[in-house]
Amino acid sequence: MLWSDMPPHLQFNPHIISGYRPLMSPAECVASIFHLHNETVNILTHGFAIVYILVTVPFLLPWGSRGALPGFLSWCHLVGAVSPWIGSFLYHVFMNLEHGEGIYRSLLQIDMLGIWICQSFGAMPLIAASVHCLPDILWHLCISTYCFLSIWGLFKAMNASSPWERRLCFSPLFMMRMLVVACRSFGLGGGNPEAFLHVVLQDLVAVIGGTIGAMRVPEKWMPGRLDLLFNSHNIMHVMVVLAVCSMRSATLQDLAWMSQPGVCSSTGSASLSTAATVQHHEDL
Repeated sequence: MLWSDMPPHLQFNPHIISGYRPLMSPAECVASIFHLHNETVNILTHGFAIVYILVTVPFLLPWGSRGALPGFLSWCHLVGAVSPWIGSFLYHVFMNLEHGEGIYRSLLQIDMLGIWICQSFGAMPLIAASVHCLPDILWHLCISTYCFLSIWGLFKAMNASSPWERRLCFSPLFMMRMLVVACRSFGLGGGNPEAFLHVVLQDLVAVIGGTIGAMRVPEKWMPGRLDLLFNSHNIMHVMVVLAVCSMRSATLQDLAWMSQPGVCSSTGSASLSTAATVQHHEDL
Protein backbone atom coordinates (compact mmCIF):
# COMPACT_ATOMS: atom_id res chain seq x y z
CA MET A 1 0.00 0.00 0.00
CA LEU A 2 0.98 3.66 -0.44
CA TRP A 3 1.59 6.27 2.27
CA SER A 4 -1.52 8.15 1.12
CA ASP A 5 -3.66 5.03 1.71
CA MET A 6 -2.70 4.67 5.37
CA PRO A 7 -4.70 6.08 8.32
CA PRO A 8 -3.30 9.33 9.77
CA HIS A 9 -1.68 7.68 12.80
CA LEU A 10 0.50 5.56 10.48
CA GLN A 11 1.53 8.43 8.21
CA PHE A 12 4.67 9.42 10.11
CA ASN A 13 7.25 9.51 7.28
CA PRO A 14 6.06 10.98 3.98
CA HIS A 15 9.38 10.11 2.34
CA ILE A 16 8.54 6.39 2.62
CA ILE A 17 5.94 6.23 -0.11
CA SER A 18 5.21 2.53 -0.66
CA GLY A 19 5.58 -0.91 0.92
CA TYR A 20 3.06 -0.39 3.70
CA ARG A 21 1.00 -3.25 5.08
CA PRO A 22 -2.78 -2.78 5.13
CA LEU A 23 -4.68 -2.89 8.40
CA MET A 24 -4.59 -6.50 9.57
CA SER A 25 -5.83 -8.93 12.20
CA PRO A 26 -3.31 -10.14 14.85
CA ALA A 27 -2.75 -13.41 12.95
CA GLU A 28 -2.15 -11.55 9.70
CA CYS A 29 0.34 -9.25 11.44
CA VAL A 30 2.31 -12.28 12.66
CA ALA A 31 2.22 -13.84 9.19
CA SER A 32 3.53 -10.58 7.70
CA ILE A 33 6.86 -11.18 9.48
CA PHE A 34 7.70 -13.55 6.63
CA HIS A 35 6.73 -11.10 3.86
CA LEU A 36 8.70 -8.21 2.39
CA HIS A 37 7.41 -4.74 3.30
CA ASN A 38 8.83 -1.51 4.70
CA GLU A 39 8.86 -2.87 8.28
CA THR A 40 10.68 -6.11 7.46
CA VAL A 41 14.18 -4.86 8.32
CA ASN A 42 12.93 -3.20 11.51
CA ILE A 43 11.25 -6.42 12.65
CA LEU A 44 14.08 -8.79 11.76
CA THR A 45 16.91 -6.73 13.27
CA HIS A 46 15.22 -6.69 16.66
CA GLY A 47 13.96 -10.26 16.42
CA PHE A 48 17.49 -11.52 15.81
CA ALA A 49 18.77 -9.32 18.66
CA ILE A 50 16.31 -10.93 21.10
CA VAL A 51 17.45 -14.43 20.16
CA TYR A 52 21.15 -13.54 20.24
CA ILE A 53 20.99 -11.87 23.66
CA LEU A 54 18.97 -14.66 25.30
CA VAL A 55 21.20 -17.37 23.85
CA THR A 56 24.58 -15.80 24.67
CA VAL A 57 24.46 -13.12 27.37
CA PRO A 58 23.14 -15.15 30.36
CA PHE A 59 26.16 -17.46 30.15
CA LEU A 60 28.67 -14.57 30.17
CA LEU A 61 27.48 -12.70 33.26
CA PRO A 62 29.00 -13.14 36.76
CA TRP A 63 25.76 -14.05 38.51
CA GLY A 64 27.11 -14.94 41.94
CA SER A 65 30.68 -13.74 42.16
CA ARG A 66 31.68 -11.85 45.34
CA GLY A 67 28.31 -11.04 46.83
CA ALA A 68 24.91 -9.82 45.75
CA LEU A 69 25.83 -6.68 43.79
CA PRO A 70 27.30 -8.40 40.70
CA GLY A 71 24.27 -10.70 40.55
CA PHE A 72 21.83 -7.79 40.77
CA LEU A 73 23.74 -5.83 38.12
CA SER A 74 23.83 -8.93 35.91
CA TRP A 75 20.03 -9.06 36.03
CA CYS A 76 19.90 -5.34 35.28
CA HIS A 77 22.05 -5.85 32.22
CA LEU A 78 20.17 -8.87 30.91
CA VAL A 79 16.75 -7.25 31.35
CA GLY A 80 17.99 -3.92 30.02
CA ALA A 81 19.66 -5.49 26.99
CA VAL A 82 16.65 -7.51 25.84
CA SER A 83 13.73 -5.24 26.77
CA PRO A 84 14.02 -2.60 24.02
CA TRP A 85 14.08 -5.26 21.33
CA ILE A 86 11.01 -7.03 22.73
CA GLY A 87 9.07 -3.76 22.94
CA SER A 88 10.15 -2.62 19.48
CA PHE A 89 9.52 -6.03 17.95
CA LEU A 90 5.94 -6.08 19.25
CA TYR A 91 5.38 -2.49 18.14
CA HIS A 92 6.61 -3.02 14.58
CA VAL A 93 4.83 -6.35 14.12
CA PHE A 94 1.43 -5.17 15.35
CA MET A 95 1.51 -1.43 14.59
CA ASN A 96 -0.95 -1.87 11.70
CA LEU A 97 -3.58 -3.74 13.70
CA GLU A 98 -7.10 -3.11 12.45
CA HIS A 99 -8.35 -2.10 15.92
CA GLY A 100 -7.63 1.62 15.60
CA GLU A 101 -5.33 4.32 16.88
CA GLY A 102 -5.90 3.47 20.55
CA ILE A 103 -4.19 0.09 20.17
CA TYR A 104 -1.40 1.74 18.20
CA ARG A 105 -0.78 4.21 21.04
CA SER A 106 -0.64 1.33 23.52
CA LEU A 107 1.93 -0.45 21.37
CA LEU A 108 3.95 2.74 21.20
CA GLN A 109 3.93 2.91 25.00
CA ILE A 110 5.19 -0.70 25.15
CA ASP A 111 8.00 0.29 22.80
CA MET A 112 8.86 3.29 24.98
CA LEU A 113 8.73 1.13 28.12
CA GLY A 114 11.32 -1.22 26.61
CA ILE A 115 13.59 1.72 25.81
CA TRP A 116 13.13 3.07 29.33
CA ILE A 117 14.13 -0.27 30.88
CA CYS A 118 17.29 -0.21 28.78
CA GLN A 119 18.06 3.39 29.76
CA SER A 120 17.43 2.79 33.45
CA PHE A 121 18.15 -0.81 34.48
CA GLY A 122 20.42 -1.50 31.51
CA ALA A 123 22.64 1.48 32.34
CA MET A 124 22.84 0.72 36.07
CA PRO A 125 26.04 -1.39 35.73
CA LEU A 126 27.72 1.55 33.97
CA ILE A 127 26.71 3.96 36.74
CA ALA A 128 27.65 1.54 39.53
CA ALA A 129 31.07 0.80 38.04
CA SER A 130 31.79 4.45 37.28
CA VAL A 131 31.20 5.48 40.92
CA HIS A 132 32.50 2.27 42.48
CA CYS A 133 35.46 3.95 44.19
CA LEU A 134 33.68 7.05 45.47
CA PRO A 135 33.00 7.56 49.19
CA ASP A 136 29.78 6.02 50.46
CA ILE A 137 27.76 9.24 50.52
CA LEU A 138 28.65 10.11 46.92
CA TRP A 139 28.08 6.53 45.76
CA HIS A 140 24.57 6.48 47.20
CA LEU A 141 23.85 10.00 45.94
CA CYS A 142 24.78 9.08 42.36
CA ILE A 143 22.76 5.86 42.37
CA SER A 144 19.74 7.58 43.98
CA THR A 145 19.90 10.47 41.51
CA TYR A 146 19.95 8.11 38.54
CA CYS A 147 16.98 6.20 39.97
CA PHE A 148 15.04 9.45 40.44
CA LEU A 149 15.81 10.58 36.88
CA SER A 150 14.73 7.16 35.63
CA ILE A 151 11.32 7.46 37.31
CA TRP A 152 10.91 10.98 35.88
CA GLY A 153 11.87 9.69 32.42
CA LEU A 154 9.30 6.89 32.66
CA PHE A 155 6.54 9.37 33.47
CA LYS A 156 7.52 11.60 30.54
CA ALA A 157 7.89 8.66 28.15
CA MET A 158 4.44 7.30 28.93
CA ASN A 159 2.86 10.72 28.40
CA ALA A 160 4.87 11.95 25.40
CA SER A 161 2.68 13.19 22.57
CA SER A 162 5.24 13.70 19.81
CA PRO A 163 8.41 12.01 18.47
CA TRP A 164 10.61 14.80 19.83
CA GLU A 165 9.06 14.54 23.30
CA ARG A 166 9.75 10.80 23.23
CA ARG A 167 13.38 11.42 22.30
CA LEU A 168 13.96 14.19 24.86
CA CYS A 169 12.38 12.42 27.83
CA PHE A 170 15.58 10.40 28.29
CA SER A 171 17.94 13.39 28.01
CA PRO A 172 18.49 13.79 31.81
CA LEU A 173 19.58 10.14 32.01
CA PHE A 174 21.86 10.67 29.05
CA MET A 175 23.40 13.80 30.61
CA MET A 176 24.12 12.00 33.87
CA ARG A 177 25.77 9.14 31.99
CA MET A 178 27.91 11.70 30.16
CA LEU A 179 28.87 13.25 33.52
CA VAL A 180 30.09 9.97 34.99
CA VAL A 181 31.83 9.07 31.73
CA ALA A 182 33.64 12.42 31.81
CA CYS A 183 34.75 11.72 35.38
CA ARG A 184 35.78 8.25 34.33
CA SER A 185 37.95 9.66 31.52
CA PHE A 186 40.00 11.47 34.18
CA GLY A 187 40.33 8.35 36.32
CA LEU A 188 37.78 9.53 38.90
CA GLY A 189 35.23 7.24 40.51
CA GLY A 190 36.14 3.89 39.00
CA GLY A 191 35.36 1.61 36.08
CA ASN A 192 37.47 -0.76 34.04
CA PRO A 193 39.88 1.38 31.96
CA GLU A 194 39.85 -1.25 29.21
CA ALA A 195 36.07 -0.83 28.82
CA PHE A 196 36.19 2.91 28.19
CA LEU A 197 35.94 2.71 24.38
CA HIS A 198 32.74 0.67 24.59
CA VAL A 199 31.43 2.95 27.36
CA VAL A 200 31.69 5.85 24.91
CA LEU A 201 30.40 3.91 21.90
CA GLN A 202 27.25 2.62 23.61
CA ASP A 203 25.80 6.14 23.76
CA LEU A 204 27.61 7.72 20.81
CA VAL A 205 26.39 5.13 18.30
CA ALA A 206 22.84 5.32 19.67
CA VAL A 207 22.82 9.13 19.44
CA ILE A 208 24.07 9.02 15.84
CA GLY A 209 21.38 6.47 14.98
CA GLY A 210 18.68 8.54 16.66
CA THR A 211 19.85 11.68 14.84
CA ILE A 212 19.68 9.90 11.49
CA GLY A 213 16.17 8.72 12.32
CA ALA A 214 15.05 12.21 13.34
CA MET A 215 16.53 13.80 10.19
CA ARG A 216 14.94 11.13 7.94
CA VAL A 217 18.01 10.81 5.79
CA PRO A 218 18.77 9.52 3.25
CA GLU A 219 15.17 8.90 2.11
CA LYS A 220 14.22 12.57 2.10
CA TRP A 221 16.87 13.09 -0.58
CA MET A 222 15.35 10.38 -2.77
CA PRO A 223 11.69 9.83 -1.77
CA GLY A 224 10.25 6.45 -2.68
CA ARG A 225 13.56 4.84 -3.61
CA LEU A 226 14.51 3.53 -0.16
CA ASP A 227 11.11 2.35 1.00
CA LEU A 228 12.15 -1.23 1.77
CA LEU A 229 15.86 -0.96 2.61
CA PHE A 230 18.45 1.57 3.81
CA ASN A 231 16.02 4.24 4.99
CA SER A 232 16.66 6.18 8.20
CA HIS A 233 14.60 3.89 10.43
CA ASN A 234 16.44 0.83 9.14
CA ILE A 235 19.77 2.52 9.78
CA MET A 236 18.69 3.61 13.26
CA HIS A 237 17.62 0.05 14.15
CA VAL A 238 20.96 -1.39 13.11
CA MET A 239 22.91 1.29 14.97
CA VAL A 240 21.01 0.87 18.24
CA VAL A 241 21.66 -2.88 18.06
CA LEU A 242 25.37 -2.07 17.68
CA ALA A 243 25.10 0.33 20.62
CA VAL A 244 23.72 -2.42 22.85
CA CYS A 245 26.54 -4.71 21.70
CA SER A 246 28.94 -2.07 23.03
CA MET A 247 26.88 -1.87 26.23
CA ARG A 248 27.25 -5.62 26.62
CA SER A 249 31.05 -5.49 26.14
CA ALA A 250 31.44 -2.58 28.56
CA THR A 251 29.21 -4.21 31.17
CA LEU A 252 31.01 -7.55 31.08
CA GLN A 253 34.38 -5.84 31.53
CA ASP A 254 33.08 -3.55 34.28
CA LEU A 255 31.47 -6.39 36.23
CA ALA A 256 34.65 -8.45 36.02
CA TRP A 257 36.61 -5.41 37.21
CA MET A 258 34.27 -4.76 40.14
CA SER A 259 34.58 -8.38 41.26
CA GLN A 260 38.32 -8.05 41.80
CA PRO A 261 39.62 -7.07 45.26
CA GLY A 262 41.53 -3.84 45.63
CA VAL A 263 40.62 -2.40 42.22
CA CYS A 264 40.14 1.12 43.54
CA SER A 265 43.65 1.44 44.96
CA SER A 266 45.19 -0.32 41.97
CA THR A 267 43.68 2.14 39.48
CA GLY A 268 44.86 5.21 41.32
CA SER A 269 41.44 6.13 42.67
CA ALA A 270 42.29 5.51 46.28
CA SER A 271 42.45 9.22 46.96
CA LEU A 272 38.72 9.36 46.35
CA SER A 273 37.79 6.62 48.76
CA THR A 274 38.73 5.36 52.17
CA ALA A 275 39.61 1.78 52.94
CA ALA A 276 36.19 1.40 54.52
CA THR A 277 34.51 2.48 51.28
CA VAL A 278 36.42 -0.09 49.25
CA GLN A 279 35.55 -2.82 51.72
CA HIS A 280 31.88 -1.74 51.69
CA HIS A 281 31.54 -2.20 47.94
CA GLU A 282 33.45 -5.47 47.87
CA ASP A 283 31.23 -6.89 50.60
CA LEU A 284 28.04 -6.16 48.63
